[in-house]
Amino acid sequence: APYLGIDSVGVHLHCYVCRHEEAGATGSCDNNKKPTIKGVWLAKRAPTKSHHPNYWDSTVAGGQPANLSLIDNTVKEAQEEAGVPAEWIQNESTNTTITPNTIFSDHTHDPLTMTTAKPDGTCLKRSVYYSCDLQVPHDWTPTPVDGEVSEFKLYSMKELDEELRFGNSVRPAMRAVLLDFMMRHGVLMGEQNSNELRDAMRQERLILWR
Repeated sequence: APYLGIDSVGVHLHCYVCRHEEAGATGSCDNNKKPTIKGVWLAKRAPTKSHHPNYWDSTVAGGQPANLSLIDNTVKEAQEEAGVPAEWIQNESTNTTITPNTIFSDHTHDPLTMTTAKPDGTCLKRSVYYSCDLQVPHDWTPTPVDGEVSEFKLYSMKELDEELRFGNSVRPAMRAVLLDFMMRHGVLMGEQNSNELRDAMRQERLILWR
């Protein structure tokens, strides 16, 4: 994409877990209580990856081909990278699907757009990131399937908050994607103007690769 001057488009799936004692009748974190997300699964990129090996990503992340819809590609990538059952992810006819112990939410109508480059200014490109969220059962663990991921870890919201603020383990471009997930679920600590921040994250800007 940076060499041809075209947009780089990707899909992301965030698999998260709710607290048993605070989940509603459907197991949903989306209620009127305090934030109830126990954690979100992150994927560690395999050491054989050509870009940012051994960095942490969202649960599922993949490029968008021309011959698949965003949701169909999410289903494919989720199965290939994390062993997510296809039936846990909706088709495109509705916005939210609830099956026993899982809740899928499609947020592809609200993508993030950012311009990225290497520190020396090369490889300048615009990236568009489409995200979906999937609440998963407590007893389910994502499994590396295609070799692109070496392991998965369940990050608590406190751990993720500290990592995004002060750490260097998450792939740089994924910081905005994961930050957006936290704001979407109201679990970003100490931020009162999250709506303004979310709007700002949808403006094109330059982010330098480390």
